[in-house]
Amino acid sequence: MQKERIQQFFRSFLSHYDTEAKDGFWAKQSQVFKSFWTDKVLSRHHRELADAEVDQVVRILDRNGKGNTKDSEAVARAMIAQGAWRRMFNDIKANKELSETINAIFVEHDPDMRAKHINKLYAINAERRNNLTGQSGNAINAMLAAFDPIRNLSVISLRDRRTLYEFFDISPQLDFAGADIGGLIVLSNKGIVDYFRAVAPQHSARTFSVFLYSHEFKQLWKPDKGEDHDTVPEAHVATTEVTDPALFYMESQLEDFLIENWDKTELGKKYALIEEDGDLVSQQYRTSIGVIDILARDKRSGQYVVIELKKSQTSDDTVGQLTRYMGWLEAHKSGGELTKGIIIAGQYDERLDYALRKLKDVEVYLYQVDFKLKEFTK
Repeated sequence: MQKERIQQFFRSFLSHYDTEAKDGFWAKQSQVFKSFWTDKVLSRHHRELADAEVDQVVRILDRNGKGNTKDSEAVARAMIAQGAWRRMFNDIKANKELSETINAIFVEHDPDMRAKHINKLYAINAERRNNLTGQSGNAINAMLAAFDPIRNLSVISLRDRRTLYEFFDISPQLDFAGADIGGLIVLSNKGIVDYFRAVAPQHSARTFSVFLYSHEFKQLWKPDKGEDHDTVPEAHVATTEVTDPALFYMESQLEDFLIENWDKTELGKKYALIEEDGDLVSQQYRTSIGVIDILARDKRSGQYVVIELKKSQTSDDTVGQLTRYMGWLEAHKSGGELTKGIIIAGQYDERLDYALRKLKDVEVYLYQVDFKLKEFTK
């Protein structure tokens, strides 16, 4: 793409983006993250990190973080569950080698040395299932962007960075298929930032990142795909009720609760969460037609299972989303193999009943909210 055209897009973007205010905001966010990292994670105190302490930082790292709204600013949509973030930071805190290696990554400015530290991190964390070292690089790149948003991109996915390299034809090219993970993370960040600094040298990596994901420009390098219109075969309903009471602070936390406690739920007995390239991708699984609440696989048949949570939406909306995602998976991911669907609802209403009479391979789970207060007496 011609740099003159990029400059035109970028100038248009800057006309409604207050770089000074935004960079100032991210300087404060960076300080919050650094204080958490130094005072909480690197501290040799043995107590576990409180959920509230981690959640404050996850709101900075992850657009989907608990407490964020549609107007909140975060590094990126990291596709890591809230509970996984909590476990990850506690795992880092408990393991001195992990925390010291990550700290070396943060403070190192020499590209070759930073890449070596990242490779070391991936090696020592290889057997740990904590979402820290997936092949997409989401977790470590999100932390780098929070630690220093001036130099580190909020484009945290190596898949997106590869697409950008190809779109802009950045030289020298990177071997995204064969290079070591440390080199990919460091050099892809440097290559994209250097490319844009040749166009607009005074701006931050955060500004470049927001520009890249602005709707108008994103359509050029990562266009949305049109909605598929596959039909869903007729079928019957299988209904199951979850009898164990679940304790939620609010109904909206149901999704996080299920992911964090998967193995303890009825769902966990039959279905497995999905990992891709070392990352847990089941929660908020992105498709070209929207985001699946939870994507799992049947442990016995291997079928993909679409799980939709009927929270504040209507039964019609829920069923429509479920069938669309089932059709999309069969067209684009399962190789034509039939998929299963699950709706999780607070109650089984008449509308849901009639809608599901014509659907096959769909189950309904009912959840219960059980909040109790018990008087304390000595």
